Amino acid sequence: MFNSTHTFVGLAVARTGLDKWVPRAAVTAVIAANLPDVDIVFDLAGVPSFIEHHRGFSHAIVGIPLLSLALAGCMYVFTRNFWRTFVVALLVMATHPALDYSNAYGLRPFLPFNGSWHYGDTLFIIDPVIDFILLLGIVFGGFFKRARAAMAYGSMLIVLVYIGIRINARNTAQEDLNGYTSKITDYQTSAVLPRFVDLRMWDGIVRTEDSFVKVKIDTETGIVREVARMPTIRNTQVINKAAATRTAKAVLGFARFPITRVQGTQSGYRVTFLDFRFYDEVSHRSLAADVELDHSMNVTKETLAFNEPID
Repeated sequence: MFNSTHTFVGLAVARTGLDKWVPRAAVTAVIAANLPDVDIVFDLAGVPSFIEHHRGFSHAIVGIPLLSLALAGCMYVFTRNFWRTFVVALLVMATHPALDYSNAYGLRPFLPFNGSWHYGDTLFIIDPVIDFILLLGIVFGGFFKRARAAMAYGSMLIVLVYIGIRINARNTAQEDLNGYTSKITDYQTSAVLPRFVDLRMWDGIVRTEDSFVKVKIDTETGIVREVARMPTIRNTQVINKAAATRTAKAVLGFARFPITRVQGTQSGYRVTFLDFRFYDEVSHRSLAADVELDHSMNVTKETLAFNEPID
């Protein structure tokens, strides 16, 4: 989720009474709510490094308690109560991977023992509805100090109801998509993906033996409409050579619905690895790695971008 959401969750949790239980609870909570994203430092080493490490160990079941201990140790200088500070840090920090799991980007909760990705497919990565509800509770709690804890609890309860509504909408979209895929003879797997501030319309990805299909799902009418299709291709020597590059490995290790495209160029070949989750059928752009090879299949260039044009 966007860091504004994590921050508002941290503040709301602190105002439930934790700020009276231990000094600097609000500061501890805000830092704890965002600390798992410390893995953004890997972006300094380039986009491939960021993709490989983001939502990794710092978001895992093992990593959260360790980060909470480290934060409690640092905050002890100000709170003078290590264990209560640790409890606040752990409680708030645990909300971070829970929120991140809720969207389609995914999470690897069992690192370092298992690197598999898990997806909640319920909330878009930026949800201003949640931010507005939590911010409203924080602001009103500032004006009505006697009701501060009640405002915090109330805003979080409303958020949970909202998430429940979105879960129900996702399940409806999944049922509509299941009806669509039941007519596909070579169907393999599928997923529904949330859209920005939209409960009615959902994206769907369907994988068959020879292609990936993107659909729009209208949960009000039950209509599922195809909007994009890309064929799958078998591995070749050119693809295998390109797949061994750093950028390609980063995309393939992250991709939920990986697609490979090969084009001939004047100097050799251009191999594109993309994740169909992030393909925009309007702009024809996606998270993708481009690898260029000469006719002798030597890699001459490789790039990775979140908004790469797809020919």
